[in-house]
Amino acid sequence: MAEQKSEFHTRDRWLMFAFVLGPLSVLTHLNVSYALVPTSCAQGDKMLLHLSTVVFLLLAAAAAFIAGRIYGRFADAEGVLWRERTRWFSALVIALSVSSMVVIVAMEIPNLILRSCD
Repeated sequence: MAEQKSEFHTRDRWLMFAFVLGPLSVLTHLNVSYALVPTSCAQGDKMLLHLSTVVFLLLAAAAAFIAGRIYGRFADAEGVLWRERTRWFSALVIALSVSSMVVIVAMEIPNLILRSCD
């Protein structure tokens, strides 16, 4: 009898956490940056904006790392449906997390180019 996936294992919880963590880090970074702009403009210093970028970039990288670890565990997924699905989903989470990291870096570019109050 073929092995069936019937439970929500710890690895599945971690994978779902990573799936949500990447995009939420982008959206939270956007909100935090908007909240920090008046303070940055008043102080004439963009250090808090840069720091928030680093923090949320690390969160998105953590999501990619979590998914990468799970992806590596399922290298021998051929022929077992639930293992193939888990490997495919972890590849999707890696792509989503890397895309989130690219968006966070793109949101940092204006902070590097423009002045605080522009």
